[in-house]
Amino acid sequence: MEPAEYDVMAAAEDSLWWYRGLRRLVIETLEWAFPRGGPERIVDVGCGTGGCYVVVRDRFPTVRYVGIDPEPKAIAYCRARGLRDVIRASASEIPLRCGSADAVICLDVLYYPSVRPAAAMRDFYEVLKPGGVLILNLPAFESLRGQHDVAVTIPKRYRLREARSLCEGAGFRIARATYWNATFFLPLVVWRRLSRSKRDAIAHSDVDRSPPWLNALFHWVLSLELGALRWVALPFGSSAFVVARKPSRASCGLAC
Repeated sequence: MEPAEYDVMAAAEDSLWWYRGLRRLVIETLEWAFPRGGPERIVDVGCGTGGCYVVVRDRFPTVRYVGIDPEPKAIAYCRARGLRDVIRASASEIPLRCGSADAVICLDVLYYPSVRPAAAMRDFYEVLKPGGVLILNLPAFESLRGQHDVAVTIPKRYRLREARSLCEGAGFRIARATYWNATFFLPLVVWRRLSRSKRDAIAHSDVDRSPPWLNALFHWVLSLELGALRWVALPFGSSAFVVARKPSRASCGLAC
C-alpha cells in the first residue's frame, strides 16, 4: 500500500461505515469463539494504523494484543493509539513462538505482493494454540477491480472457495465462511468500472471520509445486513470473510 494511504486510513477507520462493519464482524466472532471472557492473546497480522486494536481493547480490556506490520508509518500510528506490543515484520515471516496466540486476525493483507499467502497461512497455524481461531478477510470478485485496487496495491481478488482452500491447505477447519457487503455490491461494480476508465496520474482509494449523513445511512443499511449474517451466509459481496480453527489436538510442525 502507498504510504500516503496510511494517513487516509488513520483519518477514516474509526468512523467509516465499512470499517465499522468489519470491526463488528471481528468482535462478534471473538465473542462466539471465546464466550467465557474473551481471548487472552491476539495477534493482528497487518495491523495497519491500529483501528482494530482500539475496538478489540475496548471490548476485551484484559487482552494481550500484538500487532505486526512491515510499514514504519503504520507502526507509529499504532503506538500513538497505545498499542506498545507492535512488531515490524511480514505476514509470511511472523517472529513469534508456536502456540502463543488464542486468535490471529488478518484483515485484507494476504493479497499484497510482498506476502506469500501459503507461507503466511502456515505461520498463522503455527502461532495459534490448539483450538485457536483465525479471522480472515479478503477483497472479493475481480469485477470490483478499480482505482482503489491500484492505490492500495491489490493484485488479486478472491472467491470464497479460494479463501477456504488457503485455510484448509494449512490444516485449518472452517467454522464460518461468507461474503459480506452484498448490499452495496452492484453500486460498487458500477463505481469501480467507471473508475477504471479514469486516466488520472495518481490513483485514489475509496477509503475516505464520507459526508456524515451518507456515512450514517450506509452504516445503518450495512448493520441490517450484518444482523442477517448471524443466520445466513451470503453468496456474493465485496469481501470474503472466513473463520477457521486449528484442530484442538494439533501440535507445532516447526522447530520453534
